[in-house]
Amino acid sequence: MKFYSTLAIKLVIPGVICFALVSACNLPGGIDLDSVNITAVYQTANALVNQGIQTLKPGEPATGNTPTLLVITPTPLRRTATKIPTEGATTAFAQRCDQAGAGSPLDVTIPDDTRLVPGEEFTKIWRLINLGTCEWSSGYAMVWFSGDIMGAVREQPFLSTVPPGETIDYAVDMTAPAVPGLYSGYWMLRSPSGDLFGIGPNGNSPVWVRIQVVAVETAVPTSTITVAPTSIVLADGKASLLASQAFDLDTGQNAADNQLDIRLEETDPGILQWAPLNNARFAVFGLTTPGELECQYATMTDQPLAVSSFESGIFLCYRTSQGLPGRLQIESLPVGGSPLNLNFTTWSVP
Repeated sequence: MKFYSTLAIKLVIPGVICFALVSACNLPGGIDLDSVNITAVYQTANALVNQGIQTLKPGEPATGNTPTLLVITPTPLRRTATKIPTEGATTAFAQRCDQAGAGSPLDVTIPDDTRLVPGEEFTKIWRLINLGTCEWSSGYAMVWFSGDIMGAVREQPFLSTVPPGETIDYAVDMTAPAVPGLYSGYWMLRSPSGDLFGIGPNGNSPVWVRIQVVAVETAVPTSTITVAPTSIVLADGKASLLASQAFDLDTGQNAADNQLDIRLEETDPGILQWAPLNNARFAVFGLTTPGELECQYATMTDQPLAVSSFESGIFLCYRTSQGLPGRLQIESLPVGGSPLNLNFTTWSVP
């Protein structure tokens, strides 16, 4: 009977405790587990086990052989709320010391593709805003970055201070090149420490100037003694040129290499240039139609011309490899692999 009683104690106590705890877990949702008195549960378990022992051993008084039940009073469980730190939803943008913005308008003078004659002097003015935190002092400068410098001074320091948030109209004196064509120059700001900066979202884009130099319309000399007869048209017509193709303006066709006058050359993918051949010369005249004498006295060059400097409808004067004057008009520029289309007139010498 002693073994049986001990076994009952070992089995019944854990069972009662588990039953009480499971019952607590199934309490209605509105009752907190903290409100359950765990001590009362253990006391109830002791009473039930004592009663069971008396039932199992009727008439036998409790003796020292009966093991004493151990009553455990646990510390009630406590729920603690953990506060999770949160970060701010936004982060403040760190404004740079040197940062510029484009004013309105950016190009105060000489907008893109302004037409000038060779050697013409002009002043380019950009409107800039100091968007940084540092004042632009005399230690800052506008410096030439790349492209065509067009006779300007490479480094031009600030002559007045520009506090953050203020606007300045910055002027640079330039001279149009002597050869007709399209010219572009790029400029940036430089800090006293030598760092370059500019405009744009990242503050590293230069400002620029872009001009188109056209041929001088020279006054036609007149004579009161004799009247020059009108030259006879030697050749005229239309031509279409693809990259690497050449053309003879004396005959209006592809001829021997030593008679060709122009070749359409591709210097880089998609970049074309108009290349004179065999001592032929050209001059960009403009959108008005030149006469024979105007083309005879136009200032010409034997250097290649960028096709990007042309526009549909523009006229060029030329002198062929045979020394004959002429004019041509660009009807359409090459787009997406299409040819350059032109019409031409070559005059014979009177």
